[in-house]
Amino acid sequence: MQFSPELMQGVSLWPATLISSVVLLLALWQAPWRAILSVPARQHALWGSLVALCLLWSFQFEVIPGLYFHPFLMTTVTLIFGWCFAVILGALALGLLVLVGTAEWQALPWSWFFSALLPASMAYGLLLVIERLPTRNLFVYILGLGFFGTLLTTFLNCLLLLGLFWVLLPDKALLALWDKQAFVVPLLYSEGFMNGMLVTSVTVFFPDLVKTFDDDRFLKSDL
Repeated sequence: MQFSPELMQGVSLWPATLISSVVLLLALWQAPWRAILSVPARQHALWGSLVALCLLWSFQFEVIPGLYFHPFLMTTVTLIFGWCFAVILGALALGLLVLVGTAEWQALPWSWFFSALLPASMAYGLLLVIERLPTRNLFVYILGLGFFGTLLTTFLNCLLLLGLFWVLLPDKALLALWDKQAFVVPLLYSEGFMNGMLVTSVTVFFPDLVKTFDDDRFLKSDL
């Protein structure tokens, strides 16, 4: 999700910039760098994910003038690398898109909020909920998080976007977005399908690369 400066005209950028800076510094500080640097395969997966995000986020469709949507894939990135690297990769991807002219830096904090921070945080929160459940069924992880979890987090992200328009933007922008509400249906389906497929594939074939996957619980349990 990317915003144009024209759409966010009149909305102060400083609060979003301050919050983004603090969260990114926290993520950089807390990120498990040793776990990445000690395994070359994880490094390759990390850089490959960055390239994939840049490519996918460059494919945008305009919902209303100044508001662009693209595939998020934050559920997959969060489950594989954890919350810290997910928000870092999101910031790097948007920074690279600014350099090539696909995104605009004037609205970068807001774009990062809705493209990376909110989806990654909600996916990680849902993971914490799943981990507290007594079930040891593998499909709870790959489908409950990968597919249905993505449907839920994407829908909540759209609701938060609507709240942003309601609180900070003029009524005409809110009405324009509400008139285009049907776009949520294909967005939910595409996000759920892509993340569900990727989470399932990576978890089944490369479980050691998935930071949040507990193979002792889901694959080696006698229950």
